[in-house]
Amino acid sequence: MTHKIRDEKELEYFLKSFEEASKHVRFLLFLLLLSSIYVVIAAYTGNWQNETLVLPLLEAEISRRWFFGISPMFILFNYVYFHLYLKDLITRGLIFRNLDIECSLVEKRFLLYPWMLPPDKENQDPKTRSFNQRFLVFCINMIFWWSGPAVLLAILMAYIFQQDIAALVPYVCFCLSILHYVLNSRVAKSNFKKFFMTYLSLFLFFITITAVPAIPEFFGIAKIEEDTFSVIIRFFFRTFFVIYFGVFAIPKEWKSDKPLKRKSFFITLYSIGFLMFAIGLFDVLFNEQVPFEQ
Repeated sequence: MTHKIRDEKELEYFLKSFEEASKHVRFLLFLLLLSSIYVVIAAYTGNWQNETLVLPLLEAEISRRWFFGISPMFILFNYVYFHLYLKDLITRGLIFRNLDIECSLVEKRFLLYPWMLPPDKENQDPKTRSFNQRFLVFCINMIFWWSGPAVLLAILMAYIFQQDIAALVPYVCFCLSILHYVLNSRVAKSNFKKFFMTYLSLFLFFITITAVPAIPEFFGIAKIEEDTFSVIIRFFFRTFFVIYFGVFAIPKEWKSDKPLKRKSFFITLYSIGFLMFAIGLFDVLFNEQVPFEQ
């Protein structure tokens, strides 16, 4: 799709709107990061045994349960709301790049976020991308996309062992933020990254229902004992590496363009790791006694 600017006034109007959109996105990003830092500090301060929590700076007292029920939804809302405007800004950047004009200078105040514009042709392919571009993409991915899930995970970890069913709120918000990332992030996501995020969500769900006995009791499931918990943790750990080596690492190395000796070395190394974890997984499944409380 091509866009044409007919006169100087149209170009000036477009750049002005681009500037305003950039400022708005900058404000929303600042709000997201600031609120995230504040919520994390509040979550990890005070006596965790108290039913109330004193908010830092505000010195306001609030129910701990209400705080951990509302703050994750607030962070998730800011996270998604920020990306709605970020998407609009990226669209404007695409339009700017496709404009049928030649210019030798664009004032910096018009391009507050030039790194969000589409990369040059030589940097579009991740395999041929320069080191500076890779580092830039990594920083953008961490700040713009992973700050939300990271904060929600921190909130979940701060409340998960309080044995309160309200811990489901930060868990659900964390899963929704991961889903939002997968569906909307412009950063390339490999099959392994998608698998890892799904597996991490399942693992956190197990940790949540174990730490909050009211959840399995609600569904009529027996309480998970300490011995059973350790067995399932080992199962999760060994299964992850069996899948990683067998489905991702070994096939990827086999298809790579590395020299034969180097490829053979890594395939052998990964195969040894696969066998070790597969044997350990076999022991967990067939040799461990898994006692459940009746």
